[in-house]
Amino acid sequence: MDFATWQYLFKYSFGKPGAINAYREAIRNQNLPPELLEELSWNKTLELLNYAYEKVPWYKDRFVSIGLEPGDIKYPEDFINVPVLSRTELAENFERFVSKDLSLRSLKISATGGSTGNPLKIGMDPRGNREVPKWQMLSWWGLTPVSNMASIYRGVPVKGIKKMTIDFINWPQKTLRLDATNITEENIKLFIRSYNKHNPSVIHGYVGALDVLSDYIIEHKVKLKPPKVIWSTASPISEVQEVKIRRAFDAPVCDQYGCSEIFFVAAECPNKQGLHIFSDSVKVEILNEGNQPVPAGTYGKIVLTNLNDYSFPIIRYENGDMGRLLNKKCSCGLSLPLMDKVKGRISDNIILPDGTVLAGEYLTTIFDDYASSVKQFQIIQHKSSDITLNVVFNNSAENVTEIISKVKNELSNRINGQVQLRINVVATISELRGKLQFIVRE
Repeated sequence: MDFATWQYLFKYSFGKPGAINAYREAIRNQNLPPELLEELSWNKTLELLNYAYEKVPWYKDRFVSIGLEPGDIKYPEDFINVPVLSRTELAENFERFVSKDLSLRSLKISATGGSTGNPLKIGMDPRGNREVPKWQMLSWWGLTPVSNMASIYRGVPVKGIKKMTIDFINWPQKTLRLDATNITEENIKLFIRSYNKHNPSVIHGYVGALDVLSDYIIEHKVKLKPPKVIWSTASPISEVQEVKIRRAFDAPVCDQYGCSEIFFVAAECPNKQGLHIFSDSVKVEILNEGNQPVPAGTYGKIVLTNLNDYSFPIIRYENGDMGRLLNKKCSCGLSLPLMDKVKGRISDNIILPDGTVLAGEYLTTIFDDYASSVKQFQIIQHKSSDITLNVVFNNSAENVTEIISKVKNELSNRINGQVQLRINVVATISELRGKLQFIVRE
């Protein structure tokens, strides 16, 4: 740890005690032998279960109702007996998830509507060091907690007292901001001027917002000093988008997966052989519809357990995403297990009249072979079940008619005449708060 990082973490520790030790532990844990890392994760799981049973009303009542006690969970294979937590249960019982050791007033609240549109509140320990996995991820890319950053996000103050406060906390790091909910040509120009002045080492942002900014850079032939990495988050990134963003900034893309309930679940290292799961702080399971584990390499429901936050425990939470574990070790040498890119949410599937499901993880890849020609695309399933595919091509795209024909044939074979399929070439696709929805089901 260099002096600038130590100095930053020391200052950070005044508000979040233990930050220095937490960061050191994370760096140590990621290099543990795999069996010791698994043992560490399991011991933390057992401690969390015992705490939740004693201190959290929801888990106490739920366990008692099914005749389960923490002592019944002795081995990793017993964890399957702990009930899976749904979004509805979490939303309808917020106060009963709060630990008896904290008052509701002292809890930090995070609220989200998510892609489901259903409001959800999550409690978080105000003393928690949730930034540690971020610092850990940045270290893989040769960056530190104080590396200058450009952020294309929403909800971050860009002026006034709040901005001054955030800038003081982050000093000596400089953070440039572009509001992802207000991306205009004027704001893009201001952002680029500031970027060229400060040359940030990392660009962080919503996939949809990065996509829009990349379009502008490419179309206007903007010259930028390449950052070390583009950190994309908040929604799945397609191969089409990744190729474009990489081309615009002349830098690699780091796909980071998390959700409003648990910010950091997994992220890519420079070797890009999968997303490393921060398994010392979050437990990831992949289950089938019957809530049984599926083999590595098989897609299923993502179920998460936050191993670090006891104030509002989230145990075996089904967040609505689909993914799969990878049964391999990354050549970078980290012991952290791997998962594949999250391709879409359960709600992102297209369901045909006969019950056939066109999986979101398939649909987001339909233009992968034409990444250099396609700028954006979106699939809409209407109330009638008919399907519209909107596509934005690059100005330099060739063989557009051939590409559309091949994709239409591919989809038509899977639809098998059950619904009408329309493919429209459009100029733009609307985004929602900086996020591009690949699949919309009316």
